[in-house]
Amino acid sequence: MMQFRFILLATVVVLSACNKDNDLPNDPMSVVPEIELISTGPTTVVALTDSIEFLLHYQDGDGDLGYNSPDSLSLYITDDRIGLTEELFVPLLAPEDAHVSIQGELLVELHNTILIDPESTSETVTFTIYLRDRAGNVSNTVTSQPVTVVPE
Repeated sequence: MMQFRFILLATVVVLSACNKDNDLPNDPMSVVPEIELISTGPTTVVALTDSIEFLLHYQDGDGDLGYNSPDSLSLYITDDRIGLTEELFVPLLAPEDAHVSIQGELLVELHNTILIDPESTSETVTFTIYLRDRAGNVSNTVTSQPVTVVPE
């Protein structure tokens, strides 16, 4: 009889510890794109010579990231020193009419970073990055780690 009470008590404790929220399926992915910066590199570049690569993780609940036409620009990288924004092309990341949740990694290359002060021996810059989907939804913004720009 003592064992039965122990098993009953143990069962009640285990069941009361369960959280109903844990039994529900995950919330659906938002149709507003989300990005996360995985890496920035290299961390030192020669002005007007080297490129900077940004590796981004993206997700979008309806898969409408990117375009067929290279004239359509949807990735924005802002040089935080001067507020200059480069607009870049992102190809379709899912078929145009698929309406599916997507996620993955996107490698973006920024060319020809400049020195603001031509007399400077080095400058440090960060970049702010965001995406816009075909419906016009704008992702969160991420900021790169600092990059040092040195003269040629």
